[in-house]
Amino acid sequence: MRLFIAALLPEEIRKQLTNYIDSLKHNIEGVKWEKSEKLHVTLKFLGDVEESMLDDIANLIQERASEYSPFSFNLTELGGFPNLKKKPRILYIGLSNNTQLAKLAYELEEQLAGLGFEKENRKFVPHITLGRVKKKINIEDRPRIVQSSFQINQIGLIKSELRPSGSVYTPVKIVELKK
Repeated sequence: MRLFIAALLPEEIRKQLTNYIDSLKHNIEGVKWEKSEKLHVTLKFLGDVEESMLDDIANLIQERASEYSPFSFNLTELGGFPNLKKKPRILYIGLSNNTQLAKLAYELEEQLAGLGFEKENRKFVPHITLGRVKKKINIEDRPRIVQSSFQINQIGLIKSELRPSGSVYTPVKIVELKK
């Protein structure tokens, strides 16, 4: 099964981001936009994983994440990978720097390597993917996001099923951060 580890967003932020996506749809064509229930912060994409490894991965997440208090963030601005100005493939909302979330992502990366998962070569950049670019787009005239503060209280192990209508995410394990 195809899995990833994510910091799960509170409902009010997902609603705000969905409204922002709706405003972008009027200005930017050629993007497959994410649905509200799929908005999250990816900590580690695991790819195809044998079901026999689920308990080890879930236990590792529980062990690491339960040591952390909720993460505080601010939404920043619209960005793109690899670059917003030159043919972006992904559009995202950036997040203020949170060294604790980066530390958790690093710890998960290191411990998952011990289970045989390949380490990511790129630096961890906390962001929320809003859409995937399908053709050349014009991003000159875009609305700004309202700056909002929020906390992330949960880390999830998420199953991603690829379907003709798009991917479907199902939580396998959710860990509450310590209060």
